[in-house]
Amino acid sequence: MRGRRVWALTLGSALLASLMGCGGHQSQSGLSLWYTADLDHWDNATTALESVPYTGEQTVPALMEKLLEGPGEDSKLVSPFPQGTDLQQWQQDGKRVTVDLSWPYGDLVGIELTMADYCITLTLTQLEGVEEVCITANGSQLPYRDRQVFTAEDVMFTGTEEEPVEVTAALHFKRKDSQELGFEFRVFRLIESDSVAQVVVEALIAGPQDEGLERILPGDLKVLSARQDGRVCYVDLSGVFLEQVPQEEWQQQLVIDSLVNTLCSLENVEQVQILVEGQPLEWYGDILVTQPTPSSQPSPDPS
Repeated sequence: MRGRRVWALTLGSALLASLMGCGGHQSQSGLSLWYTADLDHWDNATTALESVPYTGEQTVPALMEKLLEGPGEDSKLVSPFPQGTDLQQWQQDGKRVTVDLSWPYGDLVGIELTMADYCITLTLTQLEGVEEVCITANGSQLPYRDRQVFTAEDVMFTGTEEEPVEVTAALHFKRKDSQELGFEFRVFRLIESDSVAQVVVEALIAGPQDEGLERILPGDLKVLSARQDGRVCYVDLSGVFLEQVPQEEWQQQLVIDSLVNTLCSLENVEQVQILVEGQPLEWYGDILVTQPTPSSQPSPDPS
């Protein structure tokens, strides 16, 4: 099971019909803005996305500006976009539109990122001549996605009706102006078949939400796989992990501790084995990495 596939969507024939029209998209006579249902009241994933009518100018910037404003206070729908997200620039190349959003969008991971990507895709592919959407943040692609280009048909896959669960993790980042780690608690909404460890490490790569913390892992690092076997979590990282090793030994130790302490904050995880491109990590710069590695501190209590 891919960790990137969080909640599957079953939007059904009604949604499929609403998107059909000119070239497989909704008619230009009545566009819609797509948002998520209230996640706190989901029974399953069959009502993931819903739309509200849009009657404004039928252009990419006009649609995006209205979409990012949200569905309105009286709506039962919820905007999947973080506060402060706005459109930086956009371009169209043939049937593909690329929209570049401000960095708050880059903080999204897991179900939040999936839903936001799909809301933008379903909204923009209604425009005549637009069949593909690429979404970047601050000029960069998000490396922890399965794909970078989306179509409306990507949303039309068969889903499951697994009930969502919430998982809490303590993500460890470097404290600003310090040689120590700090942490922030995050709550992830997932289905039981998801790779919790992979989603959590991808959130660690994306960076902190707390302004007093800063990202410690390379932003272009990818999680190849992550799984738990007993009380050991195995995380396989791309080669970027060894290509961007900090020079100072204390910085190297913080990187290892960030990964291990974060994963050990998950339930029943006591040790972490780090792999790079499928090979167990032995040395990280000047640090000899024991395998598997226990947490360097007790797991924080979110209560």
